[in-house]
Amino acid sequence: MTSPTRDPLEDVLELVRPEAAVAAELRAHGRWSLAFDAYPGVKFGVVIEGACWLAMRGRATKRLRAGDVFLIAGAPPYVIASDLKAPSRDANDFLRPVGNRVARLGNTREKPVAHLLGGRFALEFENAHLLLQALPEFVRIPADESGSLRDLTRLLVDEMRATEHGRLRALDQLAQVVLLYALRWLDSKGKSPARTGWLRALADPRIGAALRHIHTHVETGTSLAELARVAGMSRTAFTSRFRALVGQPPHAYAIDWRMALAKDALRTTERPIGELAFALGYESQSAFSMAFRREVGQSPRAYRTSRTTRGA
Repeated sequence: MTSPTRDPLEDVLELVRPEAAVAAELRAHGRWSLAFDAYPGVKFGVVIEGACWLAMRGRATKRLRAGDVFLIAGAPPYVIASDLKAPSRDANDFLRPVGNRVARLGNTREKPVAHLLGGRFALEFENAHLLLQALPEFVRIPADESGSLRDLTRLLVDEMRATEHGRLRALDQLAQVVLLYALRWLDSKGKSPARTGWLRALADPRIGAALRHIHTHVETGTSLAELARVAGMSRTAFTSRFRALVGQPPHAYAIDWRMALAKDALRTTERPIGELAFALGYESQSAFSMAFRREVGQSPRAYRTSRTTRGA
């Protein structure tokens, strides 16, 4: 029986388990500036009205306009402002008292007016790199390319102002879909030229097919010849293109993916190590244990014990 084809994007999101928190809706007037701390997960924002600047130290300043959606991966400290010369207020101190409601900044009679909504995604620590390393540090989806995201952001704003039961759950679910749509935009458009990785590679029909094949056949494994056949390329051409787009050879990617699955299962389940070894395509528990120790630096049993002890 043929296994259903796996979707690498769904697989990665399943392992990193993004937990959304919509921070606040911001209405700002006149000259203002908010300074945000570094954050190890993913920040997101939507410009609902007006425009503003986003500045990260040592990087080009970004202009954000109404309708834009943006992501910041593994966010360094940054500033969002109407005027980058204006004195900055600490965003945490300013936004914390309002919870996930409306924060107002400046005199409502002052121009210009900016209206934003933002939040963050916490990621499962052990496998967060699967998403963070595949994303550009900064992603801006322009209003004229955001498509269905426009409708989602309107729903987010509506829920921010809602008083009905289930509001927080609705905010979480909507934010999750915003993240998914943003990742789809990167995938389908191949918009991440600054970084290699599986997400960029999915936009390539041939390498994307090989990635899906790797994810679908974890239990049986795949050979270089088989992957090249799936991609419709010679082995030499396939290996070269895979490395260029993904950032590592096919065999190394397949091992890394198996290890990510193994670490997740060892942390979150009580599945016997021998059973897990066969499910991941290893011929024996000892072969799996040797590979795991080589890649992770400790045995599967020691890894499970340490993560259980730490509550990871």
